[in-house]
Amino acid sequence: MKYDAVVIGAGPAGSAAAREIAANGFKTLLLEEHPTMGQPLHCAGLVTLRTLALSQVDESTVVMNRIYGAYINTAGHELKLGGKQLRAVVMDRVRFDQEMARGAQESGAELLMSTRAVGFERENGHVNVQIESRGKQATVQTRLVVAADGAHSRTARWLGLRPRYHEILAGLGIESRGEPRSEAMVEVFAGQNIAPGFFAWMIPLSGGRIRVGIATANGHKPVHYLDRLRETFPRQFKGLEFVRFYGGSIPMRLWERTYDDNIMLVGDAAGQVKPTSGGGIYMGLVGAKHAAEVGIDALRRDDVSTESLSEYQRRWMADIGGELLQGSVLRRLYLSTSDEQKERALAILSQPYLRRLVNSFGDIDYPSRLYGKLNKVAPFIMRLLGISAPPQP
Repeated sequence: MKYDAVVIGAGPAGSAAAREIAANGFKTLLLEEHPTMGQPLHCAGLVTLRTLALSQVDESTVVMNRIYGAYINTAGHELKLGGKQLRAVVMDRVRFDQEMARGAQESGAELLMSTRAVGFERENGHVNVQIESRGKQATVQTRLVVAADGAHSRTARWLGLRPRYHEILAGLGIESRGEPRSEAMVEVFAGQNIAPGFFAWMIPLSGGRIRVGIATANGHKPVHYLDRLRETFPRQFKGLEFVRFYGGSIPMRLWERTYDDNIMLVGDAAGQVKPTSGGGIYMGLVGAKHAAEVGIDALRRDDVSTESLSEYQRRWMADIGGELLQGSVLRRLYLSTSDEQKERALAILSQPYLRRLVNSFGDIDYPSRLYGKLNKVAPFIMRLLGISAPPQP
């Protein structure tokens, strides 16, 4: 079979790219390796309204709860942020993925479930993609591959790409039952003893359901820290019943390039993930938008060369690259602080002026905007904490 475009991975980024390419009249194949869309679940599902707008999914079909603020917790301090302005929504992530894939199909993309790409071969300006479905193999030919195949992208390995920086976190998610402190507030837990190198979280879904998660960066499985998390914060976890566990990887990396002859990487596969939070839906959708635009233009001109597709990287880096690079600076700053320094930082940010600044400019999609506003006082804060600023990327 011959296609104009083959999109590998029917997560949000892959489905968005397939939707736009197919809607412009190109024969598009969308591959999803799992038998059920959106499963297994690997995401907390906390996103902004701008993310839903970019996805083109009707919020009434996927929003489970609305979030207005957060409690930031360490073993010895707590900081309450927000409270009146809508900050984020909690999605039914399985339904969200299903709606994204449905949109791609309605635009004309062909969807194959339980199918993965297992090999690639270039031939006469095309790519032969070897696919495997339920033990059977076949080959499809395409002019363009859009690889949205996740944190462990087979396509990126095949291309032999080198990362500018590289880090893979281990994540654990838990569907739970219980009563949160507030259905309108998330809880964030920081500390080397409970989530080394990252943090833990508690996200209310409404109706007595809560998503709990931990991610770690020290090579140990996050499940090993679950009991310590509950012991350190007994008030928040009192009466909580764990129902279902799921795990996944959070890629913290940025490739030297995310394109090659006939190929573009998007989403987690491209490292379009916020280093501060591990969130990838918004950044992946931005990447998918630029990949689709460049891909459509390249297909119309019948020029899918490396030079032609390099425009993709130029566009998405101009859009979100600065935020990702600044996020890597903020992540290194976070990693450089001890638990005692984190405690002091929360105490400093509790001051009325700084709290107002955080509430006014805090944005989970663009955390560097707040950092820019804090920059005038940041040197003073870092002197109080006894740390120096990490180098710029």
